[in-house]
Amino acid sequence: MSLPERMSLVELINEFFGEPIELPAALVPILENVHQYQNLPAGERLVTARSPGYDDPAQGSPVDAVFIQTKRVGGSGAIGLLLDVQLRFDGSSLALVGEVVPKGAIVFPSLKILCLDRTLNVGEVNQLNGLLAGYGVAARFPVPNAMSADVWPKYFAAAITWQLGGGEMPALSIWLDKDKDDDDEAKEEEEEISFPGLPKSFGPLTIFGVKRGRDKAKDYLRVLLVAELKVGGQVLQLDGLGFMIPLTAKGFVPRPELIGAALSIRRDTPPLTINAALRYTGLGDDAISYGLAGLVRVETPALSVMGAGAWSRTADGHQMIFLYAEALLTSGASLFGPPPFTVTGLAAGFGVNSRMRPPEVAQLPSFPLLARLEEAPKVPGEPPPPPPEPLEVLNDLTSRTGWVRPEAGSYWIAAGLTFTSFRFIETRALAVIEFGNRLNVMLLGRTSITLPKNADASKKVHAQLNIDLRLAFLSEEHKLSLEAAVGPGSFVFTQSAELTGGLAFCVWTGGGRGGDFVITLGGYHPQFNAIKPAYYPNPARLGFRWLPCSRVVVQASGYTALTPGAIMFGAALAARYEKGVLSAWFTAHVDALIQWRPFYLDLALGISIGVAATIKVWFVKVRVSIEVGITLQFWTPPTGGRVSVKVWFIGFSFDFGAGRAGAPPVPWSEFQVQLPSPLRTTPVKGLQPDVDKDESEARTAREAPLLVSTDGFVFETEAVMPSSEISINGEVYATGPTVTIRPMRLTNVTSKHIVTLTRFENGAETEFDPGANDWLLEKIYRDVPRSMWGRVLDKPGDAATEPGLEPGRLSGVRFTVSPPELGAGVGPISSRVFKYEPLEDGDMPLRDGAVAGPAPRPDEASITTIARTLAAEATAQRRTAVHDALARLGAAPGKDTDGLLGHYAELVGRSMTSSPLITDAPASAR
Repeated sequence: MSLPERMSLVELINEFFGEPIELPAALVPILENVHQYQNLPAGERLVTARSPGYDDPAQGSPVDAVFIQTKRVGGSGAIGLLLDVQLRFDGSSLALVGEVVPKGAIVFPSLKILCLDRTLNVGEVNQLNGLLAGYGVAARFPVPNAMSADVWPKYFAAAITWQLGGGEMPALSIWLDKDKDDDDEAKEEEEEISFPGLPKSFGPLTIFGVKRGRDKAKDYLRVLLVAELKVGGQVLQLDGLGFMIPLTAKGFVPRPELIGAALSIRRDTPPLTINAALRYTGLGDDAISYGLAGLVRVETPALSVMGAGAWSRTADGHQMIFLYAEALLTSGASLFGPPPFTVTGLAAGFGVNSRMRPPEVAQLPSFPLLARLEEAPKVPGEPPPPPPEPLEVLNDLTSRTGWVRPEAGSYWIAAGLTFTSFRFIETRALAVIEFGNRLNVMLLGRTSITLPKNADASKKVHAQLNIDLRLAFLSEEHKLSLEAAVGPGSFVFTQSAELTGGLAFCVWTGGGRGGDFVITLGGYHPQFNAIKPAYYPNPARLGFRWLPCSRVVVQASGYTALTPGAIMFGAALAARYEKGVLSAWFTAHVDALIQWRPFYLDLALGISIGVAATIKVWFVKVRVSIEVGITLQFWTPPTGGRVSVKVWFIGFSFDFGAGRAGAPPVPWSEFQVQLPSPLRTTPVKGLQPDVDKDESEARTAREAPLLVSTDGFVFETEAVMPSSEISINGEVYATGPTVTIRPMRLTNVTSKHIVTLTRFENGAETEFDPGANDWLLEKIYRDVPRSMWGRVLDKPGDAATEPGLEPGRLSGVRFTVSPPELGAGVGPISSRVFKYEPLEDGDMPLRDGAVAGPAPRPDEASITTIARTLAAEATAQRRTAVHDALARLGAAPGKDTDGLLGHYAELVGRSMTSSPLITDAPASAR
């Protein structure tokens, strides 16, 4: 099939790939000089084309295009497109520093964009280029390298070639996947890549590495040099020095770019050391328009002070600010406190229109607001680790992937202490509260225990334990958690006996995970690891690794965990000896998984001993190994098991007892005790938090309804059992699948969730239609424990190979009361409206200044008294008598004005929040 000499890139791609492929929006050039090669082997096609540019051929970068389809690559064939764009960007045109870079010292010759029908590795790309060379085509597909994991992905990717000092450097690979996660792209752009030959200096300019990536809108590619410029004895960190390549219809013309500069200042005049950094933020950060971030650290022999802060104008027009400061005594002195608890440092900070990303417990050693309270715990006798550079701390805090980011309506405050207990326990603690858009409450801590206390370089340290702790409530995740981890540098008796481990206790209260929980010390059963929910914590195995000498390694580990469906525990011990050609080992393990209601136990344990040696037979080295081991797996009920034996190269197994069978069903009387409250109605939003205590108690005493706001009241009704049908006022609102009760071995159970809404008006109860009153109704779906509501298992042990939760089961309804409709505004009001003319003081007419009657007095029951009096029959009769008297005089208020008073009594209870004063009326008025 012949091709026209001029066609679009989209048309040519569809011709080759045989399916519509969604191109990046910019890649829509018109290709000219389309040439299809003839007389090729069967199943092979080759087309070349050229584009002089995009909108303006005189200004655009020329593009050579190659399309190839072959069956001679990797045994399965491949289809590939290559756009070879001639950039010809020279480092001497860089912004600000171009004049110090010799012409030709740093060159970026070309951009290569490729599209493949499958993943290709290095060898397959070389095969493809060999075919092109055989056909006399000059263009070559770029060879993947470590930056792309030594493969090119299916569909689109890009590579920018570059040369340093005349030498070819590995191409800079950039992913063009439109579905790639934004966080991954941000991480890619933040990653600094170092190459052989770097750092490289050109006078005052030094280049340390390269970064590459895309902007958030994906309209252009970026190449940024990690560089610094020395000016007047100070160092300027050049932020975003490089160039950008537009992918829009502008001809791929590279444009020099300098995002900003960061100033780093160091003044070291003992006994005073000052480190400071200041950087301009915003450019290159899609969330910030402009702003400043700074940090200063002052150190003396007795005191270390650090302060950090930032102000930014966000892209959505808000002002973001945060400040943080800490002070730490470095001489062993204390600020205050008795010997059991002496405070040596303080820290505090706040943020406005900013949010703080909650750190995981494993991230605490590198969390800037905690790790900078003092130096990391160190082994006595070794020099302390150098403090981080100020710019490193600023990047950790305020970069695109930093801990503190702008967010309108979000606020946080932090306060911290550094203290010692009994002179051998050192603790750093930081409390953080974030509110506004969410409620996050965190207590973060790092503790170091050294034995014996006050150990120094001249004393032997018997043990050191570093513990990281996080206690947190995170409203977005609906999670309350307590997590702890044994930090690096922990040992006992000797530094070669390293300690590891962690624990976690997490409870989820909603968000589709309500009712789920996990308690784990050291992790999970090996089978459970493969199917545990992704949001479960991952503490390290509890144990140690001991090297008594260079030839022996001893390791021990253990774990236990409790989830809604099972409890598990296990331990392992291993020892290995290596010396030259000889090695020997010993391993033992036990793993147990227990399911309850119905009870089921799966226990596995084993032991193995082996030895291996390398011997020389004539001129050939042979590795000979002998291993003896036995493994027992036991289950109940019914009781049975399997034994596996290995002796050298012989292995066999045999079963005993009963096979794996299901446990008997549980009766309802036993199952229902596992359930919490079967039904709950929960106010979610709109409760009145400022109700007077007395009023609240009075309302509770007479069982009056809650006081709520008419603007945005939301409540939910949920059942602990999944629902197969939800009805409201007798009409079916939602349906779901039938319910299975696993412990009872019941299937196809119909579970009806019945909701009745009524209105109390004029003392009468009537049905209330939420739809007719513009209420918003939403179905609630929750993940429920499979141990209770999952499918019935033929083998209870199969529970270990399935997720712990059954996803998306119908559980209830959320009701949102429609807010009041606000009328039109009155418009602007001038200050003249509030002007007044003062009047002279005078006496009120008809005023008798003498005190008459008993004085008013407070009475906690006055609201109840008013409501009871209004609802009394005698009150209604007196009111009717007054109404009749007015009618006889021709002054009646009107028709239907003498109604029931019960609703007024209810209104008193809802409207009065403070008890009115009461007094005794004179007899003449009764």
